Amino acid sequence: MKRLSGKAALAVLCGICFALVGWCSVVAWVGVRASVQPAEMAVIFGTAVTDQGVPKPALRDRLETGLELWKSRHVQTLMVSGAVETENHQDEAEIMAHWLEAHGVPASDIIVDSRGNNTWLTALHVAEESPNGAIVVSQWFHIMRAEWALRHAGVTAVSGAYPANFRLPELWYLFREAVALPVYALTKTPPSRDTPQ
Repeated sequence: MKRLSGKAALAVLCGICFALVGWCSVVAWVGVRASVQPAEMAVIFGTAVTDQGVPKPALRDRLETGLELWKSRHVQTLMVSGAVETENHQDEAEIMAHWLEAHGVPASDIIVDSRGNNTWLTALHVAEESPNGAIVVSQWFHIMRAEWALRHAGVTAVSGAYPANFRLPELWYLFREAVALPVYALTKTPPSRDTPQ
């Protein structure tokens, strides 16, 4: 009897593992298959900066991707959305804006969102600024959740762009995204269209 229980537990565990691997594959596939559709605006999602206020490699990759969208006229406006980091108190969005300006983007073409503490808050802010369409700019593993969040927040047409660079730690972030997306689907409520956001 104990042996049967052990086999049953192992079967359940294997089933969970296979399901998780399968779901991770879906998240990855959607991300790497992202294709850009011209829009009024692209939103560059923030991530870590150094204590000196310099974008770390992952953020720099996102900024370069967004810059290329602007240069190629896929978008007219770039929103930079991020948090004020708790440890070093650096404002990710302001740092991103300064980087873009230093690379030729006029301030008039940049929207700074320093209240983008997470993907959902950024999505709500994008829906306020560009409800008809936007391009999400992030790493490939984040594209599926970012696109879902924008659509759920009320943005009509959403597409994605991601940097070509790959780093091994991104596999851990893929796992995290595979967990986060179902949580978002269960907990995030679209804003009411009857009242201002």
